[in-house]
Amino acid sequence: MPAETMSRSAIHGHIAARIDRLPLTRVQWQLAILVEVTWGFIIFDTDGIGARLYPFVWRPAHIIDVYQYAVIQALQVGAGILLGVYLMSWIADHYGRRPAILLATFLGGICIWPFAYVTDFWGMVVLSVLSTLGVGGIVATHSVYLSEMTSPEVRNKVLLASQGVTALVAVSVNMLAFWLIPDQWRVFLWISAIIEIAVLLPLLYWGLPESPRWLEAHGRHEEAERAVEEYERAVQRYDPRPLAEPRGADNPVVMRGPGAWKELFTSPQYRQRTWVLIGCWMFGYAGLIYGVGAFLAVYMVDHGASAHEVFLTIAVAYLALFAAFQVNARLGERVERRDVIALMAVLFAICWIVAWAVPTLAVIIVAYIVSRIGTGLFLFNLYNYTAVAYPTRIRSVAFAWTDGLGHLGAWGGVTLLGPLYALGPNHLGWVLWIVLPGALLPAALIWGYGINQSRAVLEQVST
Repeated sequence: MPAETMSRSAIHGHIAARIDRLPLTRVQWQLAILVEVTWGFIIFDTDGIGARLYPFVWRPAHIIDVYQYAVIQALQVGAGILLGVYLMSWIADHYGRRPAILLATFLGGICIWPFAYVTDFWGMVVLSVLSTLGVGGIVATHSVYLSEMTSPEVRNKVLLASQGVTALVAVSVNMLAFWLIPDQWRVFLWISAIIEIAVLLPLLYWGLPESPRWLEAHGRHEEAERAVEEYERAVQRYDPRPLAEPRGADNPVVMRGPGAWKELFTSPQYRQRTWVLIGCWMFGYAGLIYGVGAFLAVYMVDHGASAHEVFLTIAVAYLALFAAFQVNARLGERVERRDVIALMAVLFAICWIVAWAVPTLAVIIVAYIVSRIGTGLFLFNLYNYTAVAYPTRIRSVAFAWTDGLGHLGAWGGVTLLGPLYALGPNHLGWVLWIVLPGALLPAALIWGYGINQSRAVLEQVST
């Protein structure tokens, strides 16, 4: 941002500095775990539901073929989430982080249950977009919100440890699928909807405060003051020691102005970050995030796995991922996020090269379990990296432009996977896609052109 513009619109980051001096207590942990459990249920219940139903319900009943499935899966992980990310980031930017998270949870639950009754291809196409609007919403807000509610010394620890809980949610969801799919697959969908609407939504409504940083950056100073005072009181109920004096209050917080999103592409400071992240998200979603998940179950079934073996393998993989999250969280700010992101993408690539070269079911299972660690830590470290890379005034919209456009990679890439899965010996086309452009390319981008974030004050590293 030009210096003259900053001088007109910048204020001292007093509210932000007060948050950054708060000791770590169960207050931050409760907020983080609640938000990440919500992420887990929305994602694992809703995101790419076709990947669960196609091998065990739709394909055996000849409801759709593999090419139609690829279209549905691409719409779920691409178009629906893309629309959700942009819609919710706009709401999060204009009306607050809290209402965006609430609306995302409502949409996640209300739009998943119709899959229990609609089996027409075009009906499923429409539902594939609608059902993932909530997914896009929680993707665009969870790391943004939590990064604004934590201090630089503990941010990585709190985010990654709480995000590890999503792996336990995945275990529970896959064990539910193990129990109910294929015989009671409609019950699985109804339970998913009830958890999001009847359990998580009330907890969020009563327990989730607005981000004081967002209030401050939007000029709502009295509300920001009340919000941060309540946050301080909540923390001091568990740690009554006198609070340290706020440090770094001279770090400028630039107020949001009209057309602030243009800075993503016009500012010399943010332009390279934006294009690097768009590349990482676009290729990562097409490969090691959604590209592998779209045909994992199909690949395992083609090598002799049953539905129970598929869901049990996925559950074990997420238990391993939970342990990996805790290791990464303990490292905290001692490692750079971009280094972890690059290393995890390389780990994923190695695992799937092995799974292709030695295609026995036992090897595929072990390779997937280890590769899931790579995918999970890549994804969440990139979430957190993206949130911390931008200032509060454009943090949510930056998530929409980077992660949101990245879902075009999921849309286009997963659409290609139907033909690619049938290409070459042992589905070589699919494996090459998820390994080369889908994992190694984003690793090279983030490692070569990413920024350092370790222990940096949010208003410094992102401004």
